[in-house]
Amino acid sequence: MTDERKDGLDSFFDAGRAQAPEPSRAFMASLQAQALAEMPAPRAVSRRPGVLTQLRQALGGWPGAAGLAAAGLAGLWIGVSPPAGLAAMIGGTDLSGYAVDPIGSLELSLMAEG
Repeated sequence: MTDERKDGLDSFFDAGRAQAPEPSRAFMASLQAQALAEMPAPRAVSRRPGVLTQLRQALGGWPGAAGLAAAGLAGLWIGVSPPAGLAAMIGGTDLSGYAVDPIGSLELSLMAEG
């Protein structure tokens, strides 16, 4: 660019910077009214309870869930380590065949092979 063109444009830019255009109050009020009209109205949010909450409510709340957990743990305990008097109640049946083997023979042989 030549200096003549630069000087000519600089005067216009300086004049534009000196007098910054400001929007009128009527324009700003109209713009605000349009923006408020386009905003969605607030609505109530309905959240659906989660799966665990639904399950807990189906069991009867926390007391029902606690009772189910206690019964499950008692059943597991009796199944893993049956009491001595249980054989007499069943009729003298040998309960050693019902013992729980946490690691079966196949898994044990696979683990031994490496």
